[in-house]
Amino acid sequence: MDVDRQRAIDVATDAFREHGISEPDARQTAEVLVSADARGKHSHGLLRLPRFVRGIEHGNVDPSGTIEVVAGRGGAATINGGSRLGPVVASEATAAAMDRADEFGVGAVGVHESNHLGMLGYYTDQLQREGYVGVAITNTEPAMPPHGGAEPILGTNPIAIGLPTEPVFNLDMSTSAIARGTVLHRKETGETLPEGVALDGDGAPTTDPEAALDGTILPFGGPKGSGLAIAVEVLAGGLVGAAMGEDVTGTYHTSEPCTKGDLFLAIDPAAMGAHDFGERASAFLTDLLASETASNVEETRLPGQRSVERDRSATTVRVDDDLWADVRDLAGRN
Repeated sequence: MDVDRQRAIDVATDAFREHGISEPDARQTAEVLVSADARGKHSHGLLRLPRFVRGIEHGNVDPSGTIEVVAGRGGAATINGGSRLGPVVASEATAAAMDRADEFGVGAVGVHESNHLGMLGYYTDQLQREGYVGVAITNTEPAMPPHGGAEPILGTNPIAIGLPTEPVFNLDMSTSAIARGTVLHRKETGETLPEGVALDGDGAPTTDPEAALDGTILPFGGPKGSGLAIAVEVLAGGLVGAAMGEDVTGTYHTSEPCTKGDLFLAIDPAAMGAHDFGERASAFLTDLLASETASNVEETRLPGQRSVERDRSATTVRVDDDLWADVRDLAGRN
């Protein structure tokens, strides 16, 4: 069903407030989730709200936790998120990265003691809208083997990159062949998976989302995705004082404390001497869009171009009927 966007935010806000979250934190988190639905990224939209609520009920979200800088020098800092809701902590970290970029040219802010932050590209979109090059990475609890393995040790470990350009460039991708949230969404909707993206609990290929959730998701591009996932694991985990590999918990199974980490970078192009960076990069991207396409392709598109443009203009969001009933119930509106 189609739901008025503001109504979706208001009801989701009420669902969080019903479970002890302050109005500002509840609304910030609701806006991040609804933004994902507006972009068509339903795996990170309101579908996640019941899981957030379960994390609150399990005591793994602290509604009154203190977000504080626990280390820093120059353009670098690490934030302890006080176990607040992930989108709230991530938004604070993004703002801190911009502040440091204003002073030092580059801001690099790590986060530990937070929770699942929703759609990673939300934050790089915020950075690029303010004129920065934005990079964000996060690690997740084990769901993927290293290349050639069968045991889930790595997270799906997404990477997002936003550029201050027009047309929009906002890459947001997991290092797995399919995002775990997409597997969850397909399980909820009864859809199957593509071939070659997952193994079941016995290490055999599967297209069954439930079997994949009990087994492992594969890296995209074999050793390429695996290598990126390992790098994210170390940089978003170890570098910021968070857990890595099999020690990461709480991003999917919300009954456990969340031990993952995040890393946000804001780069001021002017600090690199690239005062005309936005114009030059925009011209290059425009040329890419105008380039000749393959015979079976209608048009060239940039990462995130359509989804971000949809988000900026959408007045309604598509929500599964049963999910909307669940969200309303959590908000005390049924």
